[in-house]
Amino acid sequence: MRDESKSTFISITLPLVAIVVSGIALIFTFLQYRVTRDQLLLSMKPSINFDTEYDPDELPAGIKIDDAGPGPAVIQSVTYYVDKKAIGDDPDKLVAFVNLSDSDNISVMKLEKGDTLAVGENEWLFSYKPKAKGKQEQKYEDRFMDLLDRHIAVEVQFCSVLGTHCDKKCSTDGWCD
Repeated sequence: MRDESKSTFISITLPLVAIVVSGIALIFTFLQYRVTRDQLLLSMKPSINFDTEYDPDELPAGIKIDDAGPGPAVIQSVTYYVDKKAIGDDPDKLVAFVNLSDSDNISVMKLEKGDTLAVGENEWLFSYKPKAKGKQEQKYEDRFMDLLDRHIAVEVQFCSVLGTHCDKKCSTDGWCD
């Protein structure tokens, strides 16, 4: 009788232990999947930075955007600000708004929804580089430097390629709220 009860105990306990161990293995497999997935998503997270150059001795001057993160950035929107007021997404409108549209030394780059900024890529969004120095160009240069220093900001909303990490960044802290 004793052998029979031991045999019954083992025949019931052994499958239960196997089921518990299998369940624990399944839980750890799922947790490892989550950690691996989160690591993959973080490895694709873009990080947008702005560089505002307004040194007249080192032209071009302007606002440059770059992706310093480990993943490419997909642009969702771009908004230009003058004196902390949004004026829209068209850089040509910004040039006209700040009254520099008659200078052919101004360059703009229009980023649209869906454009991609690759890892390490940088682009001038709004820049000034004179082709010749003269009185008129010095006037434009002085005005441009003043605008960059005190009056213009750019906000970019962007996401990772997978669409999991979205963020926005302003070229001047506190201007794009």
